[in-house]
Amino acid sequence: MRGLATLLLVACSALVWADTTVKTHAIITDTGAPANVQNPSEHRDVRYRKGIMRRKDSFGDGTTTIFSSIANCETRSGFLIDPVSREYRTFKVVRFSPSTQLDEYRKTNPRDVIELQSTTVETGERKTFFGHPARHFITTTKAANNSKAGGEETVDGWYIDHETPDNDCAPDYVHTDPFYAIGSALVMPPQIAHFNHTGPVPTGLAVQLTVTHKTPGGKGTGARVIRTEETVEELSDSPLGTSLFDLPSGLSQNPNLLGGRPALRE
Repeated sequence: MRGLATLLLVACSALVWADTTVKTHAIITDTGAPANVQNPSEHRDVRYRKGIMRRKDSFGDGTTTIFSSIANCETRSGFLIDPVSREYRTFKVVRFSPSTQLDEYRKTNPRDVIELQSTTVETGERKTFFGHPARHFITTTKAANNSKAGGEETVDGWYIDHETPDNDCAPDYVHTDPFYAIGSALVMPPQIAHFNHTGPVPTGLAVQLTVTHKTPGGKGTGARVIRTEETVEELSDSPLGTSLFDLPSGLSQNPNLLGGRPALRE
């Protein structure tokens, strides 16, 4: 009995700390895109996770890396790398505010609070992705009738019980708090959303995701619809080398790289 318990403990430990590689492909369509902007647009990313280390390579619509970010979740610091210019800069990884601090901010800044109504429904459908059973969730978010925001968002996704790349080094509560787990583009800084949520909060790795963002049109303009369809093309738990998370040699430091914007939210 003790041997079985030990085996299960080792198996669970291996699952939690397994290395992860996720390759995603996103197609974005925007009915309000200017004529000189590619529409639809495509974007490919590869995210890596090994222990406390994270890496993300972005390819745009091509096959060449246009930028990379490497983060250490223990030191909460990292590098943003431009492989074309052979430059890099350092950044600090975001620190998430717990719900108590968010509530306190809302109390002291009531004019910036946007009330959102969100509902998640599990359809009961099942599929298999990469050998894992997936659950189907649909989340709809709307601004309250008396809100200063307008529009509607729908997140239609299939989720598997698998470690996520999590390039933001997020604490566990972030994955179950609607403010972070669902989020919304209906709210723009310095506004802050207050979610009135019903139903489950989808958790796990989204292997197939369609996000539809609708905003009402103004005088003389029609409604705008932005749709993002993201698919996990490859998922691997194969061991990753530690050198993957090292800053490449021969780079020059540029504190103003990409305008000084962080690779991850700060």
